[in-house]
This record gives sequence, structure tokens and C-alpha cells, in this order.
Amino acid sequence: MALRHFLSSLALAASLAVIQAQQTTKYTDEATGITFQQKSVANYSFGIALAENPTTDFVGQLSANTLTGWAGVSFTGSMLNALLLVAWPNNGEIVSSLRSATNYALPKIVDGPTLQTIASSTNETGFSYTFLCKNCITTDTTVKSLNASAETGIFGWAIATTTGPATPSSPSSSIEQHDTFGLYGVDLANAKSADFASWAALAGNTTTPSTPINGTLPTNGTTPYNGTVSTYNTTYDFIVVGGGEYNVSQGDSQRASGIVTAQRLTETGKSVLLLERGGPSFYSTGGSLTVPWNDTVTVYEVPGVFLQLSAYPGNKGYCSDTAGMAGCILGGGTTVNGMAFIKPPSFDFENWPAGWQWEDGISEAADRLYERNPGTIQPSSDGKYHDNAVYDVLSKFFAGAGWKSVSTSEEPDEKYQIYSYPAMNIADGRRSGPVNQYLPLAEAEDNFTLKLHTKVLRAIRTNSTVTGVETEDDTGARTIFNVNPNGKVILAAGSMSSPRILFNSGIGPADQIEVASKQTTSITLPPKEAWINSPVGLVRDHSIIGLKFNVTAGMNILPQTAFGDPSQTDIDLFAKAAGPLVGNPQMRLNTFTTVTTSSGKKMVVQTHCYSTVNNTIDIMFLLTHGTTSTGRLTMTTEGNTEFSKSPYLQTSDDKQAIAIAIDEVLAISRLANSTLSYAGPVNDTGAAIVARTTPNPGTHMTGTTIIGTDDGSKNGSAVVDTNCKVYGTDNLFVVDAGMHADLPSGNTHVIVMVAAEHAVKKIIALDGGEGASNGTVPAEPTASSSTVLAPAPTIGSGSGYDTGSSPVESVVSSVLAIVSPSAVVEASSSPAVQTPSPSAAPRKPGQQL
Repeated sequence: MALRHFLSSLALAASLAVIQAQQTTKYTDEATGITFQQKSVANYSFGIALAENPTTDFVGQLSANTLTGWAGVSFTGSMLNALLLVAWPNNGEIVSSLRSATNYALPKIVDGPTLQTIASSTNETGFSYTFLCKNCITTDTTVKSLNASAETGIFGWAIATTTGPATPSSPSSSIEQHDTFGLYGVDLANAKSADFASWAALAGNTTTPSTPINGTLPTNGTTPYNGTVSTYNTTYDFIVVGGGEYNVSQGDSQRASGIVTAQRLTETGKSVLLLERGGPSFYSTGGSLTVPWNDTVTVYEVPGVFLQLSAYPGNKGYCSDTAGMAGCILGGGTTVNGMAFIKPPSFDFENWPAGWQWEDGISEAADRLYERNPGTIQPSSDGKYHDNAVYDVLSKFFAGAGWKSVSTSEEPDEKYQIYSYPAMNIADGRRSGPVNQYLPLAEAEDNFTLKLHTKVLRAIRTNSTVTGVETEDDTGARTIFNVNPNGKVILAAGSMSSPRILFNSGIGPADQIEVASKQTTSITLPPKEAWINSPVGLVRDHSIIGLKFNVTAGMNILPQTAFGDPSQTDIDLFAKAAGPLVGNPQMRLNTFTTVTTSSGKKMVVQTHCYSTVNNTIDIMFLLTHGTTSTGRLTMTTEGNTEFSKSPYLQTSDDKQAIAIAIDEVLAISRLANSTLSYAGPVNDTGAAIVARTTPNPGTHMTGTTIIGTDDGSKNGSAVVDTNCKVYGTDNLFVVDAGMHADLPSGNTHVIVMVAAEHAVKKIIALDGGEGASNGTVPAEPTASSSTVLAPAPTIGSGSGYDTGSSPVESVVSSVLAIVSPSAVVEASSSPAVQTPSPSAAPRKPGQQL
């Protein structure tokens, strides 16, 4: 489940109970004489004025106490598919733009509506911007705006006070993540005035252009390329690209496959370089963003902090250039996601090519992963389930309807009307994953090097042979890292970033390589005659629809402050790997069922069930394995990836399948003595809900660099072969969620690592199995005389980390993180990190920690 999707539900659930208390009030601006319905919160205010009979325009005033950040408003309360306004000060002027987003990523400039300045000002603490928003009231269902005919509305607000836009002078600049956000009610009836025409006449010139779309984004959100490229002296047998980018979700891990792959490659004795564009994460890796109550534990390591993680001050782990919300930090999804550890059933590989079926070695790959990283359905060491009211209510709800209690860890193939305690990637009371289960094993070897803050731009190739990669650090300096003769480059940059590297390398559909050749940031592509046609960009994802239910007998849960500001009792329990802080409060119960559509299509529907407010439960329906919808991932001339075609509920089969699953739960809620009652219309149906609801992204994208036997360089359908080698190349590979042949039945966290274990074994076998490096394993590399990068200090003695000379800071998400109420249908001292023992007894698939 997408993190932003959760925050949408969280904020809505928290706000609906008090929305009337959050209404706007009357305010007359002395400078302009305009009377607004205004809402003010700490550091932020927004007011709106309407005509007596609104048509297309309104007047607004946005004020914020920040000179270094930005402020924004959503005119529907939602981020997705909604009209968004963002503004910030720049040298005494106000820069503003109207945007919209179809995914939890950088919102793009929208065509049509425009902003005209009425008044603007800055002082020593912040700015104020009064404007006429022309053509901003619309019935367009693609970019939704306020409903001016309604008596009241819900707006969303967001503010970032510390870090400003990447290009402050550009209205379409990338923006970093908010510090705080929320919802409030708007009294639209009292915002209407007979004086509106005279107020609107105060407007001056339009300040928002219709172009450029998506803005001019300096690569990696930092200093632009200055024209100098240096070559690193040492070459490597394997270069693995990516140990961190992830598609943010309840349990998604797109690029943690890079750590798994790199560690297994070190076992061959050959030299391995792992390049990660983000910075350190866990305290053991040099991460410094610690919780206030323990200065040796980072926020990433405490499972209970997950709800606050996205907006946590100082969290700089998100990307600004991907089609969906993604992150750039060591460990990727396993560092920042919701830790859902849903083991793939054997049939998740039924549509994969020969050599990738469960009996073809996938089962053994799963064994290898679970031996090191087994996950658990019981994270607390005291054997208790803390804050367990949601499970108590829902287990009775589903059991009463004949659903079966199953451990998804022990019986992953059970996918029909079952419920389970959530399996989570938690060990010893802390977030687990490749950072502490694989990386320590790699860094203990002399043949392994990790470089952080190093973004790979392209693979350098001559015809079919890749000789190395070109990278960029946080200062904008570029460096080439080369592979040895017969060496290999393995992309594990994630399903939304590996395609960009391929486009920049002259591999993909011709139209996308053309876009890459015209980027605003200089990229050197191979000559046109060396371009490799490849079907890069097909994408699948889980579609999400959320429903809210009332608990008929009442239900109490821990307040959110118990996790954001824990008691000393809970802190002491955490030190013993116990208590509420060692679990994710978003994950209280999961269900799976399999439905069959009228055309005979079978699809798996998963739910995540949780609560953020007493007496209510949210159930998020995810359409998973079997979905028939596909979209397309492309890129812009600014170097960003985007979805030019949505992959969400595009077919009648998919719509019917999720509607059937919703109807099953609605039917249970309508049984006599049900523990739940639906919060929506009494006679609502799944079909009606699907018809009126814009699905949210699961952010579990797969297939963009899809595996198969049909050679894509010869007009086939596959990008990589069954060894994960890119068709048309000799030594370029992809090992991340992009090469997956199908959508899994659960979150992608586990299946990505299982597939990586299988893929790396195949790649090693291409060289005849494990063997010694050509020559001796190189020592820690030194720079050539032409190199601008000097050897950097390491983190700890012999750690193998090279952080470069730039600060431990990476690009953060450019998401305008305003909450999305449309996602929910409504009626109106710490233990040290443990390194696993390679000699530990192997665990079978499903065996618990």
C-alpha cells in the first residue's frame, strides 16, 4: 500500500471528526479590501473569495512564514488528479504555478488554468500572494477542482519551511517534500460576494506559463553538469547500479535487489562496485537522522515511526525525477517502506518464462533469502500483539463469514478468503532487510566497494558492448567507472529508473531515445545507427480503492502520539525489542481472496486493514495478481520518468474484479450482528464505488524492462532474456522489479529479493560459476590524475563505504504531499544490529523467525 495513500486516509480519518471545527472564517485583507473565507494554521494561511454565482474564476490569498521553502494548497484536499497551487518567494518576488499529479510524484504544470497577480509581498519572515485563478473552477474529471456550487468544501494545505525549490526562478521547478500538511473545511457559501468582479479586476499579468511541462530539473536536484567528465582509475568485474531507490509502499522494494545481487557477486571473489545515488540510512551505515529518544537509532529503524516517516524533519530519502513516489537512500524500500513481508506463492511465477517457474530454482532462491531474512508475524519479543484492537474486531468479522485464519508466512499459496496477522520485515525489534542482512557480509570482503551519493546517468557502450557507466555526484561532478574486459554492468535502479538509464544509453523505443537525446541536461548517447530498439516502458501496478467502516460496538486504539512521541514505558520496551514501537501501526490484519470475473479471469485481491481513529477501520483493496491493465512509462526532456498511459483499472475485467471483492466485504458488513457497518451509502455496491472512485497507485510497478524469450531488439516483446541480459547487448543486465514478468499477488518487497537471488545465480553461471577475478582483486581505488574525485574518508575502519566529499544528503521527493481524501469512500538503549551467521540452519519457505 502506498505510503502517500495511507497518509491520505490518515489525515482524512483524523480530520473528518473535527472538520466542522476546522472551518474557514471571515477575513478582510487591509491591502486589497478583499474579504476572504480564510483558514490559518501555524506558519500558513489560505483564503478564498467567490462570485455570487461562480463560473470559472476565484480569488485566493496564500501566505506562509517561510523564505526558504514553499507553500501549497489542494482545492479538493487530494493530491492525485486535483488542481494544486504552489508558491514561494524568490528575491522579493513570488513564483507560483498550478499543477496536478496522477501519481505520488512531482506534480506537473497543467494547461488551461492560469494565475494573475493581484498583490504580493515579502518581509523578514515570509510571503503573501494574492491572485486571481482564471479557469480554475472546472468540471474536468481529469484535473478536479473545487465544487463552487457546494455549501462547503475540503481543501488541503502543505508547507516546506527549510528547503526551497531546485530552481527558484522557475514556476515549474522541482520542489522538495513538505514539513507539515493537513485538511480543513471551507465555507464556500460565505465566500461568495457581490464585490467579486471589482476584486478580480485588480489582477495583473499572468504569472504561470503553460510550458515548460515538468520544469527544468538539474540532474539529481543539485548543481547542473558543468561539462567535465573524469575517469576513475580502477576497473571492476561487476558494477551494480542501485542499492536504494524504491517505490514507496507498504512493502515495496524495487532496488534492494542491488544489495542482494552485489553481495552474492562478492562470493565469486571478483571485484564488485555498488553505486547508490542516495545517502546512508541505518545508524550502522552512517545514518544520522536519529529519533529524539535514542541517539544511536535512526528513524528508519523504528517500525512504529513509519506513519511519521515521510514527513519526518530531515528525511531526505526521496527522489524528484520518477513517475511515482520513489526514494533514494541506502536500502531502498526496505529502509523506508511499511515492512510488509508477504511471501510470494508459487503461482506468482506461473506467467514467467522457462527457467523462472517455482520448480526451476525459484523455491531454492526463496530458501536462500528466508535463511537470512525470514520476516515475522510476531515482531514483539514478549510474545504479545500490541495495539491489537483492529485484529480482534476483524478476525471475528471475517471468521463469522467463514473466512479462514492463515499465516501468510507459513502458507503463502493460500489466497482464497483468508485473513492473517501481517508478516513484517522486522527482526530484534527493528526494521530488517538487506542493509543489515546482506550488506555487512559484502563490506567484510576486500573485493567489495560501495559508493554513496553517486547517480548513474547511462551505460557507456560501443555497439553491443558496455564498457562502464557515467555517474554524477551531488555537486554535479561526473565520473566514468569502467568494467574489466568480460565484466558486467547490472542495473538495479528500480522499475522507474532503470528505464531512464536504458533510454540514456540508446536502448528503448525510438521516440524515447529521441527524448533522451534532447534533454536539457547533457547526455551523450551512442550514434543513431547504434541505437537498440527495445520495448522498454510497459508497466503494471496494483490498483487501490479504500473503504471506511464503523465498529458497531466501539473500538479504542493507541493514539498517533504513542508512536510519534512515545512514553518512557514504550521506549524501555523498545530497548527489549518489545512493545508497540516494534510494529507498524498501519499493519494490523491482511486478507487475500481470489475472484473470477464474468469472462473467466481469475484475480487476487489483497487488503491492508488498519485504524487511525477510535471506532473506525480502513480497508484498502489492492487488485494484484491477474490484473489485465497495463500502462506506459516514458521520460521527459528534463530527465524525469512519467506515466504517459495510466496502468490503473483500464479494463472492464479489472474493474469488475475489484468490485466483486468489495461486494464480498460489504455483504459481510450487512449480516445480522456484524461487528462492522459501512460508512458509505446504505445501498452502495462495488460497481458504483469503482465507477466514481479514482484508484490510487499501489506503487508496486513491474514490467518496465520485462523478461522473456521474445527478443525485443528484433521487434519482440521482451527487454531482457532469461539470464536478465538486455537484448542487443553482451554484458548489460537488469535485476529489479522492472524485469518481472507479472504482478505478484502481494507487495513486491519479498518477490523482488527472491528474483534477485535467482537472477544473480544465473549471471554467475554465465562465467562458468564462481571463480577468481582476472588478476588480483583491486585495493580500494584511487583516482587518476584527471579525476576530480579524491578518495574520501570511510565510515569506520575497512567499511568499504565511500561517501564522496559531499554532505550526507540526497534528493528528496518533489511530491506536493497534500492528502488524498478521494482514496476513502465516506458517507458525507538499543541493541546492536545483528549480522546473520552464514552457518545458520536454513529455513524453509514460510518458516517463521
